[in-house]
Amino acid sequence: MFTKKIIYIIIALLLLAGGLQTLRSFGVFKLVKNINSQKELAAAQSPVLPSGTDFEKYLIVSDNSEANSVETKNQLKAVLTYMQKDFVEVNSKEASVDLAGYDSVFFTFERLDFVSDLKRYIDYAGSGGSLVFLTRPVADNSFESIKALLGIKENAKQAIKARGIKMLSDVLIRAARFKTDSDIILNSSMDIKLDLDIKPLISSYADLPLLWEKNYGKGRFVVFNGTILNVKNNRGLIAGIIGVAKDNLIYPVVNVKMIHIDDFPSPVPLGNNDAIYAEFSRNISQFYREVWWPEMVKIAKKFDIKYSGFVIESYNNLTASPFPAAKSEDIKNLFMYGKELFGIGGEIGLHGYNHQSLAPQGYISQNLGYVPWKSENDMFLSLRELSGFINGVFTNYSLRAYVPPSNILSPEGRKSVLKANPDLKIIASVYLPNKENDVYSQELSISDDKIIEFPRFSAGYEKTDENMWIIYNAVNMYGVFAHFVHPDDVLDLKRSNSKSWTVLAKEFSSMVGEVSQSYGWLRSSTISPAGQELVKYLECKPLIDYKGDDITIYTENFRPDVYCIMRTNKSIINSDNCLYIKIADDAYLITLQGTICKLRLELRKP
Repeated sequence: MFTKKIIYIIIALLLLAGGLQTLRSFGVFKLVKNINSQKELAAAQSPVLPSGTDFEKYLIVSDNSEANSVETKNQLKAVLTYMQKDFVEVNSKEASVDLAGYDSVFFTFERLDFVSDLKRYIDYAGSGGSLVFLTRPVADNSFESIKALLGIKENAKQAIKARGIKMLSDVLIRAARFKTDSDIILNSSMDIKLDLDIKPLISSYADLPLLWEKNYGKGRFVVFNGTILNVKNNRGLIAGIIGVAKDNLIYPVVNVKMIHIDDFPSPVPLGNNDAIYAEFSRNISQFYREVWWPEMVKIAKKFDIKYSGFVIESYNNLTASPFPAAKSEDIKNLFMYGKELFGIGGEIGLHGYNHQSLAPQGYISQNLGYVPWKSENDMFLSLRELSGFINGVFTNYSLRAYVPPSNILSPEGRKSVLKANPDLKIIASVYLPNKENDVYSQELSISDDKIIEFPRFSAGYEKTDENMWIIYNAVNMYGVFAHFVHPDDVLDLKRSNSKSWTVLAKEFSSMVGEVSQSYGWLRSSTISPAGQELVKYLECKPLIDYKGDDITIYTENFRPDVYCIMRTNKSIINSDNCLYIKIADDAYLITLQGTICKLRLELRKP
């Protein structure tokens, strides 16, 4: 009897070992049941708009002879377009502009002497309008005549450089304590002193007032004493300034948060890294498996983050066919890391057969050491090999998103990506251009060929002032946190800023933790569903009818659900066909659940 039990135990152990070996074998790949399925968006609906309703309208006054005025105007137009607000543009020298009916009037120029009939604009503010100065004026005669009305007590004649910033209020939601002396924010500003009863909303790091408001008659002036609103990185700040100018402001947002891991899964570098081995006594492969990836999973679970990983098949430098298939060890890595990524709600997409950006000779201006591609067909063949590599492991998986290596993508490369991957819906590169002007920088948009352009805003494991400023602006403008990292950032002294993984992991956790704490209303997503949310955001058009404390929102091209940020100093006390949560002292997240929604406000008690 005892002998039989021993035999049964041995047989059971052999069967278990065989089962585990089968799970490790390539034959199990086809058992993975993740197909990246996606529901189609609902058909858009629109309400019947009541006749005679005056919806919001804004006036932009610019001077086309000033380069900064034109650039600031363009950024303001982009903000109002994303907000789905109607606006009219005029030149500062136009004399017959009717100011009636505008919610706010924006000056984007510095020479007030060139304004035709400045008094009309001052009277507009006194009668209940908001006159907003989006760039610092110069001390010309017209400025001297109105500076007291703007709350300016003293000023020097010459502009000065104002370095850094202190957020003294939540002009940017949940950013009131942010400050930096970095030259990532560098204004040309007037050297001024304000009246004692005016509290600046923003100052430079050295406490020079940069933004304030001043009541005037039934309306107000809002003055930005700087020149940084001429670049897209500061659009969130423009949105916040509009919120200062208007008592109640409602505008749509995407409402998603996501982190992309470029080069993951990918071939793992062989051997040791001196810093990694000194800190963890592990080679690179062991470090990835036993330290880096477990920490990334821990952060995802702790802060409700979903990762989108973008696959590299090889790190060879081939840019002409044939393109050899992946090694067995790399196939195993794709399966192992891929299934674990799926297990925490993640997604995989396309990055490249190798890490050679899809660009022909002469396209890349940076010194990256990349090999130009021989032809567009070679680009296509490499991407077809990459898709085959992934689908050979995850056979039914739809590859919907592509990230270009080093965020560089030529027109030829873009055509090749689409040709090789019919399921592709999204290209995710970067939001901001670089100084060489060779990266594939994007607006949040749908291109003419129906591809969703969904850029990433911030990058890296470090919690830098620059990263946080980018994040604040992106969340306040678009309701988006879209960040990316690479597994091997820690192996590169430049990209890691010579910091150890222990330090980088703490900073990364702190950065993601602040997003979670300050913007906990953002919905965790991977790239594919986030792309659908972007389509909903771009195509909807909320039209807001403000009648005192009663607000009605008529949404054209509505699909459940549309999300909006509302900036207000009042409290919402009732709603119909929409939900609301308070996300800051002067801000709500509104969830529109139908084509017509209503809100009722109550003035807050002091």
